Amino acid sequence: MNVVLDEMIGLETDGNDYVFHVPTSSFYEVDSTILKAMETLGGDQHHHEDAVVPALEAGMDLPREDIEGLVKDLVGLRLLVPQELRGKPAHDPVPPGEGIRNLVLHVAHTCNLACGYCYAEQGLYKGKATIMEPERAYEYVDWLFDQAEDDGGELGLTFFGGEPLLNWPVVEATARYARKKSEETGRKIRFGITTNGTLVTPDIAEFLNEIGALVTVSIDAIKEKNDRLRPYNSGRGSYDIVMERTKPLLDAGIAVARVTVTKVNLDVVHTVETLLAAGFREVGCSPVDAKNEAYDLNGADYERLLAGFQILVDRFVEEAIAGRKYGFSNIMNILKAIHNGHNKSYPCGAGIQMVAGAPNGKMSLCHRFVGEDDFVLGSVQEGGLDKKKRLQVLDDIHLDQRSDCSTCWARFICSGGCHHVNFLFEGDPSQTYLTHCDWLRAWYRTGLEAYSRILQNNPAFIQQFIDPGWVCAN
Repeated sequence: MNVVLDEMIGLETDGNDYVFHVPTSSFYEVDSTILKAMETLGGDQHHHEDAVVPALEAGMDLPREDIEGLVKDLVGLRLLVPQELRGKPAHDPVPPGEGIRNLVLHVAHTCNLACGYCYAEQGLYKGKATIMEPERAYEYVDWLFDQAEDDGGELGLTFFGGEPLLNWPVVEATARYARKKSEETGRKIRFGITTNGTLVTPDIAEFLNEIGALVTVSIDAIKEKNDRLRPYNSGRGSYDIVMERTKPLLDAGIAVARVTVTKVNLDVVHTVETLLAAGFREVGCSPVDAKNEAYDLNGADYERLLAGFQILVDRFVEEAIAGRKYGFSNIMNILKAIHNGHNKSYPCGAGIQMVAGAPNGKMSLCHRFVGEDDFVLGSVQEGGLDKKKRLQVLDDIHLDQRSDCSTCWARFICSGGCHHVNFLFEGDPSQTYLTHCDWLRAWYRTGLEAYSRILQNNPAFIQQFIDPGWVCAN
């Protein structure tokens, strides 16, 4: 049998060497002996298994028993593998479970803002302005509790739109209903809501704090730039109103900011710093995907964005080394993925652990696919998900279907990128939107470097602040 060094990415940080093992998303610090062994064996060269020890003996000044131990270590870490297994995942993918544990509830298909880049067409989702009736919302909650696997895991309910606060009575009533179900069943449930912030009142903030909701506020920049990107339908700017209305959320410490980055607001450092200083717990930035040249980023824009991210990452690492958390959520999410060995065939939980529910009762692959009939997985009126349709959609968007990803070193941590972005630009979620790829590879490399710096200087930070999870940033 022939063996070969497995697929990996090497990096050096402050004199220490590390490798990222691609097929398992494992991260190892390696010493000079292992580096010399890998150099001797050659990156892509294959060797008969009986010739490995002699090859290392010829290239390294070590006793045979040490060489044999070194080879055993390389095999144990899966850095040396049979030739046919190079680049292959270590385990077969786990099939999706029967139950869904996270529901994104579209309580309002309408919005009071007119963001030009909105993928949901100002919240209409290819339909007309609609709000969810309370009875429909209760149906969804009953379904969530009834079908969820009884494994003790926490359920999640996120209120979404459009602008969900345009239907605040239903949000409040549904949250109360879900809390009652939680008490009756003993199943824990957490709440979230994504809002533009313009309609927050002290009473709303108090209730959201009472139920422990995480409030994501969409805000793209500071002052005039935000007003240009996120105006009211009348054209009036929204920034000052958002910052005033969200003060109770900031005082309660339950608000995070979500920034959509376009050509207009590439100064992410200023935006993140300002919003953190204002009291947002975390700030995350996501490049726009509008299929509109006025907003979408080009190569030079991505370079500028990455430069800004690098400044924010450096600040995050400096704070981490000092034992403090800097609320730049983009790097936190990457560090989570690296630390937990994110090695999956899907980039997120869409259709696996999470679905979105529309006002008409239809359940879609995720919140971004609402309004797309091909990605409706069932309806709450007809008993929930269509098992056959769900599995077919998941099979179609599996990483194995993305031929463009097959040789990319980041494929198992990226998992092919956002399904909806691929669908928007390529017409098919299984076809990778390659424009993002160079940017994403550079960003994941930045994450690996940050992880190694923290691991080297304050490993306790990783354990203290990095918990399991992989969240959608879209």
